[in-house]
Amino acid sequence: MNSNQITIHLNAIRNNYQLLQKWAGPDVCLMAVIKSDAYGHGMVPVAHTLDRAGCQQFAVFDVSEGLILRDNGFSQAILILKGVDLKNLDRIVAQDLTCALYQQDMAQYLSQTARKHNKHAKVQIKVDSGMNRLGIYPNDLDNFMRAIQQLPGIQINGFMSHFAVADQPNDAYTKRQIDIFNDAIAPYADLTNHLANSGGITDRKGINFPIARAGIALYGSSPQWPLAKQLAPAMSFQSEVLYVKTVPQGETISYGRTFKTIKPTRVATIPVGYADGYNRMFSNKSSVLIQGKKAPVIGRVCMNLIMVDVSDIDNISHGEPVVLLGKQGDDCITADELASYANTISYEIMCTLGAANHRVYCQ
Repeated sequence: MNSNQITIHLNAIRNNYQLLQKWAGPDVCLMAVIKSDAYGHGMVPVAHTLDRAGCQQFAVFDVSEGLILRDNGFSQAILILKGVDLKNLDRIVAQDLTCALYQQDMAQYLSQTARKHNKHAKVQIKVDSGMNRLGIYPNDLDNFMRAIQQLPGIQINGFMSHFAVADQPNDAYTKRQIDIFNDAIAPYADLTNHLANSGGITDRKGINFPIARAGIALYGSSPQWPLAKQLAPAMSFQSEVLYVKTVPQGETISYGRTFKTIKPTRVATIPVGYADGYNRMFSNKSSVLIQGKKAPVIGRVCMNLIMVDVSDIDNISHGEPVVLLGKQGDDCITADELASYANTISYEIMCTLGAANHRVYCQ
């Protein structure tokens, strides 16, 4: 039996949701972003938790995720951030999914399908305010809207855009995006528009719209605003000691011989590696928690194993609990800390660890 386990603390997600809703304000509906299997936390269990907390709006990346939610009985409004999927047009309309829309030909396909089913296809118009990823440039929006508004069976629910640097304080580019978005949608009806993401909610940028999208902050990681310190991480990663031995002075550890002992060193081997989502970039940088104390990773991370220096921790033997992400005793290892060692972000750490390991849920 694999000794590695991801634990998802659903109560933390519920509490984070309630805090974010409080910060957004009573006039804002919080849309929970649960794409990519809820950032590695498990989309369906997370959706059940948010449903019980009163969440009425979900956002996922593609149609397949939206259909999983519908198949599991969720009746909330579900936004497909990727947009229209030609292979699932009938199910999009039949299952009342809302698609981000930024391509005129996709709207025509939706219109045809909606008329076939004698229903309306719900869309939200994606405006590119400066992310330069998906969306219609504001200069092209009027022509786009004239074409879309002529199509029968299309129900426009709102406009949306996405911040590029909302995690950076006092950034002029974010203000510019807000102004661009406001100017672009000004000629149109006041719909359920949305712009704020987690950074926007925690720093109160772009939340003067009916909806705000909560993503990474739901899972306890967020830009380093003072408010964000109140959020609780929802994911932890545990393993156990497989083997302990004393390595003599002057020996090297693991592939590439990147670590050399300068004294006799007590080394514990843990059955975790990059196959389990523990990034190879953590080599000689990260630590794990054993008996509430940090034990540094020494040598390169292997596919299935890492070695840690436990010279300062007494009485360690096979089966000793190890925490690679989360809290043990008075110390804690966060996803942001791990991300810093790999020059990445907490999103990637959570998605990778959550997808690669057995998950256990606790309330």
